[in-house]
Amino acid sequence: MLAIAGFATALSGPLQKGNTSMFAAERHARAERAQLFAKTDPLIAKLQRGERLSNAERRSLDLDHTRIAQLNQEIAACQEARELSAEAGRAMGDSPDSGARDDSAESRAFTAYLRSGVRGPELRAAGEASGSAGGYLVPPGWWQRLQVALKAYGGTAADFQQIETDTGQPMQWATNDPTTTVGVQQAENTLVSNVDYTFGQGTLGAYMFDSGVQLVSLQLAQDSAFNLGAFIMARVAESLGRAQAAAAISGTGSSQPLGIIPALNAASTTGSGGKYTLGTATKVNVAGATGTTGASQITELIGGTLSPASWLGVLKSVDMAYRSLGAKWYMNDTTLQNTRLITNGFGDPYYPELQDDTKPKLYGYPVVVDNNIPNLTASTPSGVIFGHLESAMVLRSVRGAGLMRLDERWADFLQVGFIGYRRFDCRSNDLRAATVVVPAAT
Repeated sequence: MLAIAGFATALSGPLQKGNTSMFAAERHARAERAQLFAKTDPLIAKLQRGERLSNAERRSLDLDHTRIAQLNQEIAACQEARELSAEAGRAMGDSPDSGARDDSAESRAFTAYLRSGVRGPELRAAGEASGSAGGYLVPPGWWQRLQVALKAYGGTAADFQQIETDTGQPMQWATNDPTTTVGVQQAENTLVSNVDYTFGQGTLGAYMFDSGVQLVSLQLAQDSAFNLGAFIMARVAESLGRAQAAAAISGTGSSQPLGIIPALNAASTTGSGGKYTLGTATKVNVAGATGTTGASQITELIGGTLSPASWLGVLKSVDMAYRSLGAKWYMNDTTLQNTRLITNGFGDPYYPELQDDTKPKLYGYPVVVDNNIPNLTASTPSGVIFGHLESAMVLRSVRGAGLMRLDERWADFLQVGFIGYRRFDCRSNDLRAATVVVPAAT
């Protein structure tokens, strides 16, 4: 349930007012980040000269880097929120400077339905969901913007192969493993041998997910200056997006979508995708750490990161044929930040290209941050995923998300409830294309 009273002041004005506050928050975050960069520059220069930092300097640098990472997330969130508001405004036709306004009769009818519950003929023509709760299919423009917003909350699922269908009936598709099929040299005037391809079959369902009830006061719902469409879309997108992102990572596949970690854990062993099981955990040089064998060494699992040899082992476990298609690393922010702290024998960052927070890379492959991925845990598939996920996994979505407006349930609070819902499923496709890490016990 949303605390609507807290939103009244912030959201009752025009959309531009909300954007102005987001701009201010972003400016403050950027200013603080610039100050921290200036503060850390002398320490970074000292490391680059090969000089060692004192314990106090190291702690200060670690704290500043942690804060910079938090500010980067805040800045990204502000940018995402502004973009989402702009997209939503254009979708609902509320942005006066938009060149791509959706002024269709269907869109206007849907906006009227959100505000007042009036069910115009255009909306009925678009399709009414079954039941008596007033559920309707969202118009195409609203659905397209919702799709954009959903991707913002699931960095990993966004890289799955995407399939959209009009209905949610079970869907079969063929799978094939061609890796054992190799061409042969053929002698002149000899019979060419037959090649038999073995196909498998997978089934995609369509599980129902809802956003939970999003409550809005009648005053806000009726306020012509309040962009109700943008507000509802943002809340629905966030809720459904987070549900999809979590299912795509950890879904068991039993009466629910199959997440990539359970899928890879049930697949093959080291060397051909599936899961990469580490050997005995080794020691890693980490800036500012205190370990059992030295002031700058910790066991790789305890540090929430892997040793350089382990990173390379994970990379090598995915065949180059898949790596060349556009493989990526997937990890949560804790793993990323701890990996940035790995140093060489001179105290310098071991992975310079990983320090770029806007486009981090590891061994030349992009890094995607998804905090639905669990931390490294001994003997449990977790922490790091690597591969070409468009080959490894498929995400099936049913077109036409629905929205219900509940007028009676919270009437005595002078509130209206909205429930967004959609159907999707995730299944594995070619798990040779990706690997998940299974860390060793320390």
